[in-house]
Amino acid sequence: MFNMGFLPCISVFTLFTLSFISSIQSQQPYIGRATTACSSFDTTNSALGYSCNGLNRSCLAFLIFRSKPPFNTPSELSKINSVSETATFETNQMVIVPVNCSCSGKHYQANTTYFVQNGDTYFLIANNTFQGLSTCQALQDEHGNVSNFGVGTRLLAPLRCACPTKNQTDSGVHYLLSYLVEGDNTVYGISKRFGVDTDRTLEANGLSEGAPNIYPFTTLLVPLENPPSSSQTTEQRPLLPSSPPPPPPPPNSSSNKGAKKTWIYVVIGVLAGIALTLIFGMIIFYMFFRISYKKEFDSTIVSSSFEACEKASNKKLDEESRDFLESISDIAQSLKVYTFEELQAATDDFNPSCWIKGSVYRGKIGGDFVAIKKVHGDASDQIKLLNKINHSSLIRLLGICFNGGNWYLVYEYAVNGSLNVWINDKGGKFLDWAQRIQIALDVATGLNYLHSFTNPPHVHKDIKCSNVLLDTDFRAKIANFALARPAERQEGEFALTSHIVGTKGYMAPEYLENGLVSTKLDVYAFGVLMLEMLSGKEAPALYSEENMLLVDVLNPVLHKEDGEESLRHLMDPSMQGNYPPVTAILVIRLIESCLKKDPSGRPAMDKIAHLVDSLIGLVYTLTDSQDAIFLQLKKANPSFHQKKKVGNSVMDCNDDDENGPSPAFLYTCNGNNRPCQGFLIFKSQPPYDTVSSISNLTSSDPTELARVNNISNSAAALPLDKEVIVPVSCYCSGLYYQANTSFIIPTIYHTYFSIANNTYQGLSTCNILKHENNYSETSLDQGLTLRVPLRCACPTSNQIVNGTKFLLTYLVSWGDSVPDISKRFNVSIESIVNANGFTEDDPLLFPFTTILIPLTTEPLSSQTIIHYPPPPSSPIVPTRKYNQTSSRGIYLWVGIGIGISLLVICFVLSIVLFHHKRRRDEAARKDGKREKKRNLPEDFLVSVSNLDRGLKFYKYEDLVVATENFSPKNMIDGSVFRGIINGSTVAIKCMRRSISKEVNLLKKINHFNLINLFGACEHDGVFYLVYEFMENGSLSDWLHKKRYPEFVSWNCRFRIALDVAHGLHYLHNCTDPGYVHKDISSGNILLDKNLRAKLANFSFVRSAVREESGYSSTKTAVGTNGYMAPEYMEYGLVTPEMDTYAFGVVLLELITGKEAAYKQDGEEILLAEAVFSMVEGGNAEAKLSVLVDPNLQANKKEIAHHLIMLCLACIAREPESRPSMAEVVSTLMKIQLDVQRSQTLLLERI
Repeated sequence: MFNMGFLPCISVFTLFTLSFISSIQSQQPYIGRATTACSSFDTTNSALGYSCNGLNRSCLAFLIFRSKPPFNTPSELSKINSVSETATFETNQMVIVPVNCSCSGKHYQANTTYFVQNGDTYFLIANNTFQGLSTCQALQDEHGNVSNFGVGTRLLAPLRCACPTKNQTDSGVHYLLSYLVEGDNTVYGISKRFGVDTDRTLEANGLSEGAPNIYPFTTLLVPLENPPSSSQTTEQRPLLPSSPPPPPPPPNSSSNKGAKKTWIYVVIGVLAGIALTLIFGMIIFYMFFRISYKKEFDSTIVSSSFEACEKASNKKLDEESRDFLESISDIAQSLKVYTFEELQAATDDFNPSCWIKGSVYRGKIGGDFVAIKKVHGDASDQIKLLNKINHSSLIRLLGICFNGGNWYLVYEYAVNGSLNVWINDKGGKFLDWAQRIQIALDVATGLNYLHSFTNPPHVHKDIKCSNVLLDTDFRAKIANFALARPAERQEGEFALTSHIVGTKGYMAPEYLENGLVSTKLDVYAFGVLMLEMLSGKEAPALYSEENMLLVDVLNPVLHKEDGEESLRHLMDPSMQGNYPPVTAILVIRLIESCLKKDPSGRPAMDKIAHLVDSLIGLVYTLTDSQDAIFLQLKKANPSFHQKKKVGNSVMDCNDDDENGPSPAFLYTCNGNNRPCQGFLIFKSQPPYDTVSSISNLTSSDPTELARVNNISNSAAALPLDKEVIVPVSCYCSGLYYQANTSFIIPTIYHTYFSIANNTYQGLSTCNILKHENNYSETSLDQGLTLRVPLRCACPTSNQIVNGTKFLLTYLVSWGDSVPDISKRFNVSIESIVNANGFTEDDPLLFPFTTILIPLTTEPLSSQTIIHYPPPPSSPIVPTRKYNQTSSRGIYLWVGIGIGISLLVICFVLSIVLFHHKRRRDEAARKDGKREKKRNLPEDFLVSVSNLDRGLKFYKYEDLVVATENFSPKNMIDGSVFRGIINGSTVAIKCMRRSISKEVNLLKKINHFNLINLFGACEHDGVFYLVYEFMENGSLSDWLHKKRYPEFVSWNCRFRIALDVAHGLHYLHNCTDPGYVHKDISSGNILLDKNLRAKLANFSFVRSAVREESGYSSTKTAVGTNGYMAPEYMEYGLVTPEMDTYAFGVVLLELITGKEAAYKQDGEEILLAEAVFSMVEGGNAEAKLSVLVDPNLQANKKEIAHHLIMLCLACIAREPESRPSMAEVVSTLMKIQLDVQRSQTLLLERI
């Protein structure tokens, strides 16, 4: 607290006299937020001090100071604070400081002196040292606007105090206390603490009851009838535990000391011996375990997870064969079979507290949350489907269990529950416009995958809000496949059923009336789902008449003059009008097409997914008149602008400027406009001091929050003012990035200011709260739910290029500086300066504001601090040194010997017991296996062991028969042979290298445009993979042998390009994890009997997940000449963009008919490089038109133009300039729609 030179000066002050600025009856104006900054110097306000309007020109007054080292020891303050003169105040304890308050000119002040320390500025002295008891303006008024003063310079520091006015004295007030406001203080709370009527406090500070906003590090006058007491300054929130008292000095007896030290050395020795033995023991055990694990590996592991009744091969495997079976076993066990006891333990014996809905429970297995669903009856069809599909928009099945005649399906856990809760039940929850459109896109892409890219295609048959689940980032996943069934691929074909099941309101008319089943059934349900998301009403509630069609609900919006008013009436009121009307109309038109009574008139899901995806690219600005202005994002020109810095203005609620990007709202959307992972810094303060309370306040995933902060006990209270890293999903909403949460007002004393700056500590702002919630300050009633956007941002393109993966929204505290923050988070000062638009390396930072910290990795819990650490412990009393070096060493060695001996004895006993138990267990296992198989029902064994996705293991003899002993006449290409197994033609590929990578991948994925793997075999060190047979061979054959008349069609080649793009998009973005193919070429693209393309040869595949240091790299570039991207050939960089480059080369082959690498005048020419050389200097289209394959139809110039432009984008030399495969698919779909539209117009003219 105050040092000895500082405290005496507080009690001695100089009196200056000037005239009164008001009558003695007037109150003191509250200082407001202006005191924290030095930039605004306004002598008309109260920044210089409280006005001399009291009855007396001097009086006894009191200040509140919070103790911090070195100002934490009292002298004159001891009596009033009820402590001894030698005591030390606890850190951050409120201390009452009595002062002599006198008029100096126009203002009251209590003068003291301060000697300048290194690095001091007026701002730091006023707000850090004196904590707001003085101000920048008052110091500048005393000493002039001097920016540089030497260390040791003596400054006069005016402290803020005041004397009671005549009115106050007449009402019994004898003292005024200058109370230092903290972040969570309110006028009501402060008044209650000192036993003062709130109206008196408001009047003393010139505040109105309607808007009593008070700001941290400012002073509030508290009128007192009696001097304040220490009982009134006791904190109501828990303090950090104080340091333990120092140990008492040791007794003077040397004999006692020696005896004690002897035992200490023995104990240290014992512990050291145990530690050393444990370390060596663990090393030996680890080596033994690894060796024994490999030795004991048996091929029975392949089928053990399914309890299959196959006999293990007695053949001894060499190293390669063992690796092969180990890799295969991983796949066989991809669907884990759980014991019922495991599920009981995960759900606390299916405790009601774990119940989610229906027969679904939340459980925890291996530290991860899962959803466990109990299914009555046969679930084998559902398991087969879920085990053969893999898409990010479909719920993932992790495992199964069968017990007591019931199935238990273990799914991944969707943190945010079902869409139904957020749309229909709400309960204080809400989704904004951008989230709703993203959810619609996720559902559309999931259904498109089911309809078009699974083999066979499937119809879900039960799409509805309750079957759409939301993960931590509010990304949607389709669930509940109980009614799913295969669909006919031929367009327009239907299946019939007499068993009508589904959910009322979602079932299509043709299904209800005639039992017709097709993919258009899901299209209708998707339209209903979209309508529910727009209206916030359940489907049955939308019908106003009994026999009306649901599509009729949209007629008033689309076909009447008062469509705008009808739109407002239809839209969900929880959005409070925050949606772009023009885009809303586009969505309603899409819904109308989905709800058509005639199923043939409904669009296919691929068209719907494309149209919804195009809506994601629209952002809007809501002006004061709520008109919508739409801006189409230009993805080819990403913004490189940095975020605008945020000053202390965000603490105010009076900045209503919405013209352009304003830091008083949120960070502007100038980065990647897709959602990203963001992080916030929040300081733990009751009641928000546990993982659950902070995650509820910020809508963050509690599991992720605990993981990032390395917290094992989620229920334990965190230390006061401990920085907590809060992971959030950050996305663009209009012009601003935000992470949405909601806040239910707990008391009537909350204001927008207190919620933004006290509850959320500056992570939100007054202005954005006022903008998002249509409530006045006076109508913020208890129980009202507010939308709270939190400040976050995504990296700009420039930052991504420089390695930035995340932006941390850091909450500034007093004393923070850019150099200190950059050191703590291990980032450069320059990166922070650029990220926040600062103009200098060490700018002034304002508490309760945020700055962005660019990070290359996730923030670490070790980088966070407690802002008010406990006081240092008292110095330890020095002790005499004794010359006992030799005896100390003896005792240490004795202890080490004892420790090793004890541990060896324990180790030997453990081995004896282990071997005894192992013999007993082996005997029991032999008897138990047969018993266990007898206890498992036959339908369980059959269903699980016959899962479609299970990898079949062929006998070598079967492959010899299938290929007629690998006859040359059955050779397709190199080491690939045609064979016939069980009447079906297959392709059998022979390989002498490891196949584990290819097998692992192909059994995790399922997509129509990826080759299907049926099974595998190993014989004499040679591996055999059995694939589906592709009747039309490779794309390379069709392009370059030029003997196929069908291939002159632009439509055929365009369809192949779209197939390849779909396959790569699925690999990159829709699997978990994503993958890079690394060897895309026309030779690795195979064509089926309908000339539909499938990607093959996954030998070089790599994970597409970015590591901490960026994407992975390799020293050896392998692939096909002419298709390898420049950055891969030169630096070995492996990124999804290398597949985009190779796709661009394939697209060039489709357009030109030329090979990727060909000979010309004896030199090898790379097609991509030749094309780039041609287009240098501009006029690319005209130059490349001469390259178009002359065998192609000449009447498709429109397609050629679009494809040539797409080619050039894909083969750009810089990988960051290439489009993603998702953008390639979107572009191709748009080209397809444009061409179809042109053909339709042409036919209409004819």
